[in-house]
Amino acid sequence: MSKQIYISDDIEMYRDDDKLVVNIKAKSPIKIWKGKRPIVKELTTLVIEGDAGEYTLDMPVGEMPCYFLLESDGKKEIFTERKLPLKGAINVRDMGGYKTNDGKRVKWGLLFRGDQLSKLEQSDIELLQRIGIKTIIDYRSDHERMINPNVKLDTVIQDVHSDPHSSFSEAAAQAVDLASENMNLVNDLNQGKVESKYINGKGLKVILSYENLVDSEKSKIAYKKVLETYANPNLMPSIQHCRGGKDRTGFGSMLLLMLLGVRDEDIVRDYVMTGVIREERNNFKLSQYKELTDNQDYLDYLMSMIETRAEYIEASMNRINHEYGGIENYVKDVLGIHDFQIDTIRESYLEEM
Repeated sequence: MSKQIYISDDIEMYRDDDKLVVNIKAKSPIKIWKGKRPIVKELTTLVIEGDAGEYTLDMPVGEMPCYFLLESDGKKEIFTERKLPLKGAINVRDMGGYKTNDGKRVKWGLLFRGDQLSKLEQSDIELLQRIGIKTIIDYRSDHERMINPNVKLDTVIQDVHSDPHSSFSEAAAQAVDLASENMNLVNDLNQGKVESKYINGKGLKVILSYENLVDSEKSKIAYKKVLETYANPNLMPSIQHCRGGKDRTGFGSMLLLMLLGVRDEDIVRDYVMTGVIREERNNFKLSQYKELTDNQDYLDYLMSMIETRAEYIEASMNRINHEYGGIENYVKDVLGIHDFQIDTIRESYLEEM
């Protein structure tokens, strides 16, 4: 049984093959309805009525998407599985459900983020098509897209290639497979291509890279294009992704959630979820690194590059707030996003709680 990553303060979910276990912590009594779209008036099939607690529902992946409406203590909340149970991508998830500072909530079913879509299986394709994905925002370089092209989705009407030319894709740009990428990383260390002040577990190079995503001209062009895409609600639902769904996607997701007014703690929470999802993969990467070097400083540095630490995304957020006066000033004065586009984004992806 796999526990879903954070849904909300009052809701936990577990998937066990075709069963969903829902644990409700809200005040009793509760009612839960389900439906195919995240719209209150369409969530009309009553599936749970009783006290708060744990319930098991039949929910085959082949019947997804499915959205639920929780009613408790006079309040209503829509929810669903955040991380999609895909076989060929491990980090595709819905950014819905987060609360904003002004008392609203991000809509479910419209804004997805993920890792590359090059190894999707047929069941994955069918699920994403049932969700109705219309737009794919791909942060990967031309080289990355060439060696790992995305699988085609029939529902997609817009492919947005928006490479921020970040340091995060440099290793990938030199490699054709994971083994050669790992070898390149260790060779760079052996050949003195990485400054000694970074060769430790502090993550200073990653922090600088996240600050650079805020400041670099190529990054500004790329993320302006992304926000302009979100300003067209006719192109939704969408998925933004890079290779692993951590850095370039993490920054793009942070920009969008900041602009929507999502609470800082939830923006950071959304970012660090990647570390939870990729824990097994990262442990495997560490074992591969150990086959190439026994230098502990090298290993600490290499792990700092693939970990998903709160201070990484906080470095970007702090730079936007302290150097540019906040997210609205940044997207308007630096990225060139217009007031009407900001209004459209907020009106399209937020709802009253």
